Amino acid sequence: MSPLLSNILKNLTSPYKCSSSVVTRFSSYYHYSRFSTLQSSASSSLLKILPEVSEALAVGKPIVALESTILAHGLPPPENIQLARDLSKIIRSRGAVPATIAVKDGICRVGLTLDELSDLAISGVEKRASKCSTRELPLILAKHKMMLESNTPSTSSQWGATTVASTMRLAHMAGISTFVTGGTGGVHRGAETTMDISADLMELARTPVVVVSAGVKSILDIQRTLETLETNGVPTVAFGVDEFPAFFSPRSGVLAPARVESATEVARAYLASLELGLSNGMLVAVPNNDPAGASVEAAIQETLEEAIKLGITGRDVTPFILKRVAEKTKGDSLKSNISLVKNNAAIGADIAVSIANTKQRLNSKVYTGVVPSTLSGFKEVAQSPATHKLQEMPKSKSTSRVVVMGGTVIDLVAKPAPGQDLILATSNPGTCYESDGGVGRNIAEVLGRLGSEPILFSAVGEDSRGSSLLCRMEDEYNIGRERQHMEVVKGANTATYLAVLNSDGDLHTAIADMAVLSKIKIPDEETLSHADYLIVDANAPIESLVEAAKNARWAGTKVCFEPTSVPKAAMVSRNNQFMSSLTYAFPNIDELSAMSGQSNLVSNDLIQSAAKMVLNRMNQTESHLVITMGTKGVMLASKYEVKPIIFKRFEATVIPTNNCTGAGDTLAGAFIHALLNGHNEEEAVKLGMEKAILSIQCEDRAISPMI
Repeated sequence: MSPLLSNILKNLTSPYKCSSSVVTRFSSYYHYSRFSTLQSSASSSLLKILPEVSEALAVGKPIVALESTILAHGLPPPENIQLARDLSKIIRSRGAVPATIAVKDGICRVGLTLDELSDLAISGVEKRASKCSTRELPLILAKHKMMLESNTPSTSSQWGATTVASTMRLAHMAGISTFVTGGTGGVHRGAETTMDISADLMELARTPVVVVSAGVKSILDIQRTLETLETNGVPTVAFGVDEFPAFFSPRSGVLAPARVESATEVARAYLASLELGLSNGMLVAVPNNDPAGASVEAAIQETLEEAIKLGITGRDVTPFILKRVAEKTKGDSLKSNISLVKNNAAIGADIAVSIANTKQRLNSKVYTGVVPSTLSGFKEVAQSPATHKLQEMPKSKSTSRVVVMGGTVIDLVAKPAPGQDLILATSNPGTCYESDGGVGRNIAEVLGRLGSEPILFSAVGEDSRGSSLLCRMEDEYNIGRERQHMEVVKGANTATYLAVLNSDGDLHTAIADMAVLSKIKIPDEETLSHADYLIVDANAPIESLVEAAKNARWAGTKVCFEPTSVPKAAMVSRNNQFMSSLTYAFPNIDELSAMSGQSNLVSNDLIQSAAKMVLNRMNQTESHLVITMGTKGVMLASKYEVKPIIFKRFEATVIPTNNCTGAGDTLAGAFIHALLNGHNEEEAVKLGMEKAILSIQCEDRAISPMI
C-alpha cells in the first residue's frame, strides 16, 4: 500500500489553519498563465468533439460536461432519454452548452447528437454499454482497435459509459472546466479493511475540473470521504448550506469544510486554484430539496441499522443497502434522483457561465504586478511576499452612454409541491427559488448582457446577499465594479421580496423589505454629461427622482422612466416637474391608467386617449410611450412638438408563458440598447419584444441569460 493510501482513513484533521484546500476559498487574486494544461490533448485521434462544442470552446463560451453512466445504467428508458433532453434544455436556458461525454466504438466523444443520446439510453438494457472509469479507458479503446484489426466489427454501436472520474478526465482533455453529475463516489463503510474507495476521489485530486453534485449517498462514509478529499487537497464546498449534502437528503449531520453562496464565488475559487498552480479539482455539493428524497433517506438509515443487526460488513454492506432501499422506496428514489440532477444542472450552468465571464473580463484588464504575455494575456512580475497581491490600477472615473438609477432586489419565491394545496399555519413541502431582481437592476442586466456597459446607481445592505449580488453583477451581467455606483448601507438588509404562491402559481401573500432603496444614490451631472440616456424606476424617493431628472436635463441627457408598479406610477405621475423631464416611459396598461387617471382602458381608443394625456405632460420637444399590453402586444405613442401624436401597434407573438416578471424590463433595456446603436423607436420596439420573449420563456429568472 502506498504512503498516500495508508494515511487516507486515519481520520486526522490538519493542525494548520490554512491547508491547500482552503487557500482557494479565500484567495482574492488570480491571473491566467495556467488556464490550459492539457488542452493540446484535444487534438488526439482518440478524442472527437461535437462541432457545437468545438465552436463554443473556440470562442470561450461556457460548456457543461455531463456523464453517460446515468443514461446507460443509472436510469431506465424512457426516463433516461427524457432526462437527457431536460438537462440540455436547462443548461441552454442559462447560457451554456451541454456536452455529454462517453466512449463510442473506441473513440472518446465529447458531445453527442440526439440520435446518439437515444442509442446510448437503450445500450444498457441491450448489453452494449460497459461501465468505464478512468482505468478502463485505455482497455476499452485497445479492445475496440483489436476488434477492427481482426475484422470482427460489431453490427451496432458499443458504448463505454463514463463515470465521474473518467468524465472529469475527458472533459479536462477537451478544455471544459465544469462538470455536472448526480452524486460522487466516496469512501465505503468498512473501507479501513477493504480499501474500497471510489476512483472519483482520486480523480478530484489530480484533475482541475469543477464537479457539481448532490454530495455523496449516506450509504457511504461521509466523514471519511471528506477526510480523504482534505488529505488530497481538494476544495470541497456546500452550496448555500452548512452541512454536507447526502445525495437524497440535504442534511447529513456532517459539517461541510466550507460554504459558498453563489456561482460567482465558486468561479473565483476555482480560478484562484488554477492561478496557484494546484492540479486538483473542486467539489461543489448542492442540497437536494426534493420532498421524495426524505423517504429515501429514511429507508437508507433504516437499512443501515438492519445491516448492523445482521452482522453484514465490508464489501457486502453497499449491495445489501442498495437492494433493500430499492425495495422499500419503489419510485421515490427515481423521482428524487431525477430532480436533484436537474437542480445540479442549473447550478452547474451558472458556474460555467461565471467562470467564462470572469476569464474574459480579467483577461482584458491591466494590473500592477503583471505584464502582457502573448501566451496567456498576463505574465507575473516578481514581488516581495508581503505585497504579492494583484491590485487593479487606478482608473479615471468610468463613463457610459447609459445610466440606470433604480432598485436592486433579491426575489424569493416559494410554491407548494405540484398537486399540493397550500396549508396555512404549518410547513408545506414545495420548492423555493432565489433570483436577482429589482426593475433598475433588471434593466441594467439587459443592457450589460447586450454590451451597452451601463452605469448602475442603486443601494444594497451590508450583508451577504448584497455582497453576492454585487459579485454577480460584475461576473455574470457585465456590470463591472467601476460601473456600480452602489450605496452599501450599514445595518440595513438588501432589498428582498418574499412571495408565497398557491398551487396554481398565483400570489397568496408576499412581504417586501425595501427600506434600503430610500438610500439609492443620485447620478451626478458629471456622470450624466457623458450619457445619452438616464433610466429611472420608481423605487427611489420622489425627491431623489426629481433631483436626478434635473441633473439629466442640465447635462442634456434624455430621461426614461419605468413606472415599476401601479401605486408608484400614480404617485410619481403627480409630480409635474418630474413628468415634464421625461422623453421615454414604459408603462403597462394598468400603470398607464394610473398615470393618466383614466380607468377601464379596454379599447384602442381609450388607450390612445390615456396616452395623449400622459404625453402632454412629458417633454414637449419629443416624448414617447412604449405601452405593453400583454397578449395584445405593444403600442408605441410618439409626440414631436406641435405635430399630431403618432400611434403604432405591434402584435404579440403567441408563445408558452413561463415567467412574465422580467418581460417589461427586458423590453425597456433592449429598447434603449437599440437606440444607442442608431435604430429608431419602431426598430427598438421590435428588438425589445424579441428579447422579452427570451425572458418570458425563462422559468426561474426575471432576465434570461440567453439575451
